[in-house]
Amino acid sequence: MDEKKWVVYLVRCSENSLYCGVSNDLKNRLIDHNSGKGARYTRSRRPVELVCISPEMTKSEALKVEYRIKQLPAGKKIAALTEKENKMTISKRDLQTLNKQVKALSNKIDKLLASAGKIQKTTAKPARLKTTQKAPVKKTTTQKRPVKLTATDQVLKIIKRSKKGVNVAALTKKTGFNEKKGFKHSKQDL
Repeated sequence: MDEKKWVVYLVRCSENSLYCGVSNDLKNRLIDHNSGKGARYTRSRRPVELVCISPEMTKSEALKVEYRIKQLPAGKKIAALTEKENKMTISKRDLQTLNKQVKALSNKIDKLLASAGKIQKTTAKPARLKTTQKAPVKKTTTQKRPVKLTATDQVLKIIKRSKKGVNVAALTKKTGFNEKKGFKHSKQDL
């Protein structure tokens, strides 16, 4: 007796819901669903329409697949069944062709690696020639003009440097800022 005659199937009920089941005689099972003798779920949701079928498998495998599919949300059930079908329908000829392609690629990679090894051997590090040391080049430096800070920058710089805090009198003295006359230029600033 052939054990691999069980299939997992999905049917769409009249109100557009999906029902998943297993059977070893799918044709009679669909007749039972549509006549009201099938599963309790489909009795009140007739007529049912076959959506997809898995490839044949053993009863144990079919029950396991059915359980996994029943755990999925409706949108993923069809994809899960067809994915299982796609995984199982790779023929022996396809596998042999794939195997030949992998071997051909492997041979090409080996040839490339061998030729890369030859190139590396021919371009090995050449012997170093003795060179005389050259005198270091002296860098000429140009003196830059000191950047003039604005009154605000000067005040911020003084505040950042002070550890105990700064009062207005100290800021006025250090910056030359006079509250009544505005900023007082010193001879150095001009």
